[in-house]
Amino acid sequence: MRAAASELPTFPFTTANGSGDVERILRLRDEQPISRVLLSGQPVWLVTTYADVQAVLQDPRFSLARAIEPDIPRLGILEMPPGLLITTDPPQHTRLRKLVAKVFTARGVERLRPRVQEVVDRLLDRLPEAPPPIDLIEHFAAALPIEIICEMLGVPESDRADFQEATEFILSVTGRSGDEVQAAWVRLCEYIAALVAEKRARPTDDLLSLLIAARDEGDRLNEYELVLFGLTLLTSGYETTKNQLANSVLALLDEHPDQWRRLVEHPELVPSAVDELLRYVPLFGFSVIFPRVATAAVELSGATIGEGDTVLVALTSANRDAAVFDAPDSLDLERDDNCHLAFGSGVHRCLGAQLAKIELEIGLTGLLQRFPNLRLATGEVAWKTGAFIRSLHALPVTW
Repeated sequence: MRAAASELPTFPFTTANGSGDVERILRLRDEQPISRVLLSGQPVWLVTTYADVQAVLQDPRFSLARAIEPDIPRLGILEMPPGLLITTDPPQHTRLRKLVAKVFTARGVERLRPRVQEVVDRLLDRLPEAPPPIDLIEHFAAALPIEIICEMLGVPESDRADFQEATEFILSVTGRSGDEVQAAWVRLCEYIAALVAEKRARPTDDLLSLLIAARDEGDRLNEYELVLFGLTLLTSGYETTKNQLANSVLALLDEHPDQWRRLVEHPELVPSAVDELLRYVPLFGFSVIFPRVATAAVELSGATIGEGDTVLVALTSANRDAAVFDAPDSLDLERDDNCHLAFGSGVHRCLGAQLAKIELEIGLTGLLQRFPNLRLATGEVAWKTGAFIRSLHALPVTW
């Protein structure tokens, strides 16, 4: 028998820090792997083991499109529109991804590696110009991905500060009014729409121009789809990489300074270290990603998830599951066959995963080589509250 709604714990369990109540989710994984909790006052399922999280991510019966319907409980303030890659199901999702994947081939993304290296080198050259301590987020972790993604989209440098502010508003879970979040969304939509019109009239060698030209057997992205995809690239290509880089550096300097020294001495470990940090460091503020809705009854580890039920999957918990990872709570920079789910799984696996890893690898390598004695300049850092992406207010460092 299901517990009465009044008896269920309310999720998020806490918003007091940057990671949500990770420890409580990990306890649930061990005690009650599939649990009922309240989200926006409505009962939902919280799925916590690696096997079950992967099953939900890969099973087409768990719909992202259904999750944006009215009255479905959600994590954020923004009402997500239909047509985004993360709000569509096959066959619509298949069509969209097939069109845009032509631009995100492994070879195409690898061609960006030299440019990422140039940006990293220039940003690191500038760091000593300001006396330490400096905020590593402002001067490096945020500056790198915003420059790369805006160059890819053809966004002028003068407009990038507005983008940074707007994306933070859009990804608010609490702490911003609905009007503020919606206004930021509209502002970005209008900007991207104007940019699409400009690129269509005068194509250049950037991602939006390539997306405008992309077609498959006569099919192509329409204006609405182009705007939404531009927004998806902007928010996911900036916020996630910025915070993963900053949070990874914090984990190394604060919790594992011995591992920082090891990477300084053995930079060849950086690629495997990036994957391990993706597994080990929670990225999402409440340890879960976008809800899904079951389109049919599904049996999952002894629980019956009913048609129409909302499901949350806890990536942080899955990535710390001892059934899959040896010593899951330890940071192992040489972990083999790291099958973490930081980029998701199935048809919705992050399209920009390879670009994110390139930026993280080159960014971390640059810091290790140029600032081997990097250290925190404060005993305690402050986390933003109510953010979908786990974010620091600042990361003061010295060397």
